[in-house]
Amino acid sequence: MSYLTSAVDAIRSASQCPPLKPDPLVQRAARMATQSTSDYISHRSAAVPFSDPMPALKTIGYTGSKGKLVSGYGSNETDAIHGLIVTGTDTIANCALTQYGVSSALDDQGFTLTAVVLAAP
Repeated sequence: MSYLTSAVDAIRSASQCPPLKPDPLVQRAARMATQSTSDYISHRSAAVPFSDPMPALKTIGYTGSKGKLVSGYGSNETDAIHGLIVTGTDTIANCALTQYGVSSALDDQGFTLTAVVLAAP
């Protein structure tokens, strides 16, 4: 289990919500989010990274009704996870979102990107 997954699970367990369930399509959307951000930061793409994961989820066949993306960026994994947690605690603790996928990647400049996509079937 990754540090990012552990951090997300800890926030969720502190809420009154049931645990999040991993979903392969939601996981794929999380990887797409970090790749999109990495490509933009590295000037490999002019497309601004997406902030709404629903179009990406629909494109890959997810049939759920709701999705949210929270992300972080830092000079190391700890800082990137911290940034994600600071901005995403309320979203992670939203009981309406029951599935998730996480992604962490190193960009070309050596910074860590993190993304969590949360979704509802």
